[in-house]
Amino acid sequence: MSLPLIEILAGGVLASGAPVVVGGQRAVEGARVRWVHSSEVLEIAPLLSGGELLLTGGAALLALKPGAQAEYVWSLASRRVAALAVETAGSGRHLPAELVSAADEAGLPLIELRQVVPFVDVAEAVNRRIVSGQVHALQVADGLSQALTERIASSGAVLGPLVGLIAETLGVHARVVDTRGALLAAAGPDPAPHAHGPDTELTVGGIGAARLELVGGPQADGELLETALARVRSIVALALAQQHRPSLARLAEDELLRLIGAGGGGDRLIELCQAAGVAPDQPLAMAVIRRPADGAAEFEQRARTALPTALLIVDGAWVDILLALPARAGHGERERLLGMLRDSVEGKGLTGALGPTAPTIRQAAFSLAEARATWRIGRSSKWTDAIYDASDFLVERMAERSLSRGAVDALVEESLGELIRLDQRTGGELVRTLDVWITAGCNATDAADILFLERQSLHKRLRRIFAAIGGDPRGRGKLGALAFAVKLVRGNAQLRDDPRP
Repeated sequence: MSLPLIEILAGGVLASGAPVVVGGQRAVEGARVRWVHSSEVLEIAPLLSGGELLLTGGAALLALKPGAQAEYVWSLASRRVAALAVETAGSGRHLPAELVSAADEAGLPLIELRQVVPFVDVAEAVNRRIVSGQVHALQVADGLSQALTERIASSGAVLGPLVGLIAETLGVHARVVDTRGALLAAAGPDPAPHAHGPDTELTVGGIGAARLELVGGPQADGELLETALARVRSIVALALAQQHRPSLARLAEDELLRLIGAGGGGDRLIELCQAAGVAPDQPLAMAVIRRPADGAAEFEQRARTALPTALLIVDGAWVDILLALPARAGHGERERLLGMLRDSVEGKGLTGALGPTAPTIRQAAFSLAEARATWRIGRSSKWTDAIYDASDFLVERMAERSLSRGAVDALVEESLGELIRLDQRTGGELVRTLDVWITAGCNATDAADILFLERQSLHKRLRRIFAAIGGDPRGRGKLGALAFAVKLVRGNAQLRDDPRP
């Protein structure tokens, strides 16, 4: 259990210390205090576990050099300390600018106590409230667990009434959703659009089969809901097993997709393939679709209808999809699957990506990881497809894995440096024009259509581009390097600052 930092600052014992937030302002609103602790020890960070409001008189801290003060702040931030309060009452000075700047950079709320306040009184008052909240949460959760047990004893392990009792007791919207997004039971007030809350996995036979979600309003006590979830999940899982027990093949399919999502492999992967009816040596491609915040179950049902042979699973904000390919499938079959994916999300405002083809199930995790990278890069680009194809972003994906930022900067400067600077001076979108022209196979008519330009205007741009890059690149062996460089410029790849050893 924890309390909002804002609430502690606004009233109670600490208010008598005239607290003023002087650093880390942006982190104050979301900061929550799990415990209050006071110490003058400068090496305190390793002894903290996160969520503490740390009170200090500041004499030892302010005697340090600015660099050491900054290190102290960063050591607390690395332990996820909720806030640091330093007493300056009677010192005649405020906290130094270097300390405030370090708190801003680290995102650690830094509080100046300008009046004397007994630290022991602050710790006792706040910690008493925290412990009281923890006791209350446990009492509510234990009472709910007892009520659910009595309901099962009197009426049987029926999922709907149990979920209704949870919703009524906690004053939230409660629902059970299986791993494929199907709604199995729901009760309580309809949640606001895009509202989310804590959830927990429900297992059947040791395999995750569904999730119990609790969605409250803006004033809902998230930690109370988390405590309740921990108490009731086994009871709800019991009802789930009796009413909605999935087949062994279904459980194997879901576990297979979860193992792929976790990057797993080995013999377990092959065993699950066989149980799920998937040939381990069959080529496949993994795809991802960003899951809608609302209407998720409807979307997943549409996706299953559009892709009847695919395996799908909900993984947080994603729907992961395994698409099996024929044994000797070529590019044509992959294009067909890509078209089916695009048709399944057309007009729905959804986006996703298709990963590279994996020759066997052992490479499925790589295909999935590359699909997610493709989605991120595609969203950052100006491509308009709802489903991005990994093959269109091969350069950007390879750059992320293999090239440092310094290597990319050097390559781009050599190929496009003058053109980029010309673009920055004129705002003429010359780099994008070069990208589209090369992608269109150096076809001026197609490039003009994509850019919504007249051919004359496009040719005028191309003349300026050729002047900046040293002439028309066709027939001179430069197109490949230019295409590579322009994708690095426009691809938004997440590059490493340091080269790989």
